[in-house]
Amino acid sequence: MEELLNITPGALSVFGLMYDKDNQVSLIIDKDVLKEEYFGCHPCVNTSTVKLKTSDVINKFIPFTNHEPMYVEL
Repeated sequence: MEELLNITPGALSVFGLMYDKDNQVSLIIDKDVLKEEYFGCHPCVNTSTVKLKTSDVINKFIPFTNHEPMYVEL
């Protein structure tokens, strides 16, 4: 995790994708996440949490990282 996403164990976050320039990491998203207005995650450290609009994460941030998420039902 540290090598590919620049994140220590326990702080995994969608924000780590910005460090994966070679797209070595797959992003898998539970479809239920899409039903929520807001999304909370660590800002690459596990001492804080940020609250973002789910639509901004899906439609702006993830495309910025050049990753194509896989949507699954868990």
